[in-house]
Amino acid sequence: MITHVRSVGLGVPDLRQAREFYEKRWQLEAVRTEDGLLYLGAGCAESHVLRLRVTPDPRMDLLCLGAESAGAVDRIAARVARNPEGKLLGDPAPRQDLGGGYAVRFLDCDGRVVEVSAEVEDRVFRPVEELESRPLAISHVVLNTRDLQRARAFYESVLGFRVSDWVEDIMCFLRVGPAHHIIAFTRAPHVSLNHVAFEVNGLDAFMRATGRLMRDGVAPLWGPGRHGVGNNTFSYFQDPSSRFVLEYTTAAQMIHDDRAWTPQVHPANAQTTDQWGTANPRDELVSAALCGLPDPGLWTPPPV
Repeated sequence: MITHVRSVGLGVPDLRQAREFYEKRWQLEAVRTEDGLLYLGAGCAESHVLRLRVTPDPRMDLLCLGAESAGAVDRIAARVARNPEGKLLGDPAPRQDLGGGYAVRFLDCDGRVVEVSAEVEDRVFRPVEELESRPLAISHVVLNTRDLQRARAFYESVLGFRVSDWVEDIMCFLRVGPAHHIIAFTRAPHVSLNHVAFEVNGLDAFMRATGRLMRDGVAPLWGPGRHGVGNNTFSYFQDPSSRFVLEYTTAAQMIHDDRAWTPQVHPANAQTTDQWGTANPRDELVSAALCGLPDPGLWTPPPV
C-alpha cells in the first residue's frame, strides 16, 4: 500500500540560515514560502521533498509517505484505529498541505507524526541532467527508537513494510518495493531523527555532490563510503544551523523476488559499515550526531 517516502517536514529555529544551506549547498529548489514555511523540491515530480517550518527548537514535524490510492489511505487509517500503539489525528480527508491530495495523519508508536497520502498533484520540475549532482528525491529515512522490535512491528502491521535485513539487534531495514529499504530504525537511548538520505543520479553524481560540498568548505560528517547492508553509497553531512544529518546516496541493492529473499542478521563490523573502507571511522562524534537530541516534537502534531 505504501509506495515511497514523499517528503520530510522539519522544524528549524532559523529559516533564513536553513534556506541558505538546503537551497544553495544541498541544491534543493525553493518551491514556495508562506507564513514561516519553506517548501523545497528536488529533481522529481513531488510537490516538495522537504518542508521547513519555524519552531523554537529543531524537531521532526512530519514523515510523509506515499500510498498507491485513496483506498489504501482509508485502509491504513482503519489499521491505525485498531492498533493500540498508534493514534489517529483525524479521519482521512482532503490534504491541506502543498500539492493537495487525500491523506491521513497519525502518531506512530514512538509519537512521530506520520502522514500517508495519495492523489497528490505533481509539480512541473526540471529533470536532473547527466553531470548534475543535485538530488533526485528522498531515498530513505532512518529513525532512532528506544524499542526496535516495537517500531518494526508497528510499521509492518499498520503500513505493510517488510524486513529486508538486520544489523545485530541494533538496526532494522524495511522495504515496500524492490529498494532494499526506504525506512530503517536504529536502537538509541531516545527517539529522534537519525538522518534523511537523498538519491543522486549514479556514482559519478554521488562523488560530484560530495566533492562540491567539500569545495564549499562543508566537510563530510562521515564518508564517502559504501555500506555493506543495502549496498548503497553514503556521504553524511550535517546542517550547520539545526544539526540535522543528511546523506547523499545511490546504487542501493534491489530485491526483485520476495520469495527468494531471506532477511539476514549481519554483524556490526567494519565490512558492514563500509565495504569500500574509504570512509572515516564511525567514532563517537559520528554516532552522537546520528543519535541527535531527543525530539521535542513527539506527541505534538504541527499546526499545519
